[in-house]
Amino acid sequence: MRPLTLQKLFFTLLAFLIGGAVPAFADSEGLESLGIIEKSEGPSVTTSRVPRPTSKTAENITVITAEQIAHLNAHTLADVLQTVPGIQLDYLRTPSTSTYFNIQGALNTTVLVLIDGIRNNDYQQNMALPGLIPVQQIERIEIIRGAASTAWGSALGGVINIITKSPNQERSATGMLTGSTGSQFTADNRGELSGTINRFGYYLTAGNLRSDGLSPNTGTNLNSLYGKLAYHLPGNGTLTVGASQLTASPGTDEADIGPPRNWGFVHDNNENRRTGGFLKFSQPLGTKLTLDIDGYLNSRDDHAKWGGRDGQGAITFFNDRFVREDSHGTNARLTWGDGQKNLVTGFEYGHVHARGGDLLNPPPLYDMTWDSWSLYANGAYTLDRFTILPGIRYDITGTAGDKTSYSLGITCKLTESTTLRAYAADGFSLPTLTNPGTLQKIKTVQSGVESGSIPYLWLKGTYFFNTLRNSQSGGQITTTNQDRQGFEIEARTTPVYNFSLAAGYTYLYVNNSDTGERLQTNSDQSVPPHLVKLALNYDHADLGLHGVLTGNYVWWNSPADYPSRSSGMIWDLHLNWKLKPVYTLSPELFFSGHNLFNGAQSVDEELYPNAKRWFDGGIRVRF
Repeated sequence: MRPLTLQKLFFTLLAFLIGGAVPAFADSEGLESLGIIEKSEGPSVTTSRVPRPTSKTAENITVITAEQIAHLNAHTLADVLQTVPGIQLDYLRTPSTSTYFNIQGALNTTVLVLIDGIRNNDYQQNMALPGLIPVQQIERIEIIRGAASTAWGSALGGVINIITKSPNQERSATGMLTGSTGSQFTADNRGELSGTINRFGYYLTAGNLRSDGLSPNTGTNLNSLYGKLAYHLPGNGTLTVGASQLTASPGTDEADIGPPRNWGFVHDNNENRRTGGFLKFSQPLGTKLTLDIDGYLNSRDDHAKWGGRDGQGAITFFNDRFVREDSHGTNARLTWGDGQKNLVTGFEYGHVHARGGDLLNPPPLYDMTWDSWSLYANGAYTLDRFTILPGIRYDITGTAGDKTSYSLGITCKLTESTTLRAYAADGFSLPTLTNPGTLQKIKTVQSGVESGSIPYLWLKGTYFFNTLRNSQSGGQITTTNQDRQGFEIEARTTPVYNFSLAAGYTYLYVNNSDTGERLQTNSDQSVPPHLVKLALNYDHADLGLHGVLTGNYVWWNSPADYPSRSSGMIWDLHLNWKLKPVYTLSPELFFSGHNLFNGAQSVDEELYPNAKRWFDGGIRVRF
């Protein structure tokens, strides 16, 4: 398929915009009550560091709630991302094992993953592993597609902003216990406790996820602990302290890898350890002014041990590749304004000590210490139907020079249920520590429409065009200049007899801007031209029943000799039944069937095949 020409693009967008601007033929109150379209200004998102309604946000954003995560019976962030339009995992094996993803062709090394505003990506490869992020503590996930550097810095491919749960302010003690088991002794057991006593609030959660492995070499064991304490200060201020710890051993198994690689007998033993803490202070200084000061400490120690049989046939390790990082920093910002005009200004400071190499084959590849600084400002000005959203940020990266990023967005609210969006930005991502060099840079343009004007239907369409310079690939690192363009369409229906449909389609065209050659999916990048996401939902609150059938299809467009595979659609079924919906203590049964028809979708079917059909189920009790 050829890239879109400017003439075709103009008429396509014009027809789409005119169609979206048609006045409603039916009252939209039913859509609002079902949450399909926004009521008034809509829910707020914090993707630009200041809460704004989605109708006044120019970027292409998806918000996922804790309730939606629970309906998917998800184990980790990877399970959730696989259902989001525009996002594709390279492979999906046993829960918590490593996997990579892309957002509209942007590698996860260029996508910033934040938990409570704190960077989760490592510095060696700028990578966050979604399989190592449990979902229990997540309140909502805000996903930005495209450059978001004016708010967050190193984020040319987008941002996944995870907001964790806050203490329950209505009760002194509430909680949840859940346990599940499934194929290959896959088990997920969790508990949480939350409440507020006078001015003190607390939230605590702990969990264990383990499995013997749903595919070769993917046995896993993950333990997580997360907690926060909040104190409500006089004058509506808050002081919050939090801590987390995670230990994981994904891939503790053995495999015999034959042709074509002929690696022989391989023993893989990965170890991951994460420890973190944060302190957040928020205090209103008036009716329109708020001061926020955040501080954090993080420590990471990752090992990937590879081995096999030695000359005497005994199992021994040949490598112990490690990444050790200690970081701390602070962010201070002032937020001023109201629903019509607002501005956030602030600065960030970070200090990192990073080491990496092979303990069995010294010396280390790198041992670096650096400081980073940044100043930023993002604002919004609303005049009648229009909202203008400028942003600017200056980064002293400490590893790859300085960078000024800028953005300009505009939204137009044609009707209460139709919004037009346009967004242009300049952004960057840091180079990897194992392949230092210049910054990866991007210029992006997006435009789109979101509408609930058509009766019983919500629609959203976005066109994007990105120019990348000094783009670093995955695998054996190569640097290219690329152009990426395409469009994304999403649709949802209102329920009929408790059933509703959702669908998303993403088209992507990526070419080397120096040679004009269209790029294909290989060990350097994942650039699938076609992605399809489907969902059939059933929701009957009176009976306590909820079900969702999800489908995922990808066409990788890889070379004929590359072992990627796209065989059929991956179908997953998730069922939930609360036995007595009117009683809080009533147990909830849940069941999931994964990859029901044994579809195969992987960028490397020989090394990382998808898990075949498997099942799990359990019970959840809230109190």
